[in-house]
Amino acid sequence: MGDKEHSKWKASMLKHSEDVIKQNDAVLVLNFDKNNQKNYVGGATFLEMYDAFRLKRKIYMYNDIPDGILKDEIEGFEPTLLHQNLDLIT
Repeated sequence: MGDKEHSKWKASMLKHSEDVIKQNDAVLVLNFDKNNQKNYVGGATFLEMYDAFRLKRKIYMYNDIPDGILKDEIEGFEPTLLHQNLDLIT
């Protein structure tokens, strides 16, 4: 897949994720460690969290909020931190 095709695919996936979030009550963020970053949240996941926040859906995070430039924004989404305990999902 070339750059242009990849960009089109990525745009379609971002649009699709908003449709999926609209159909659900909550979002579960599985923020595992990645590339030596603890509790990693990538760009697409951050945007999904934002969509969930904007649509007034519950946001659950499997692990703690990662330290980094987006920490304040993620805290503003007021996610429920599960500390790896899925029984806390209501």
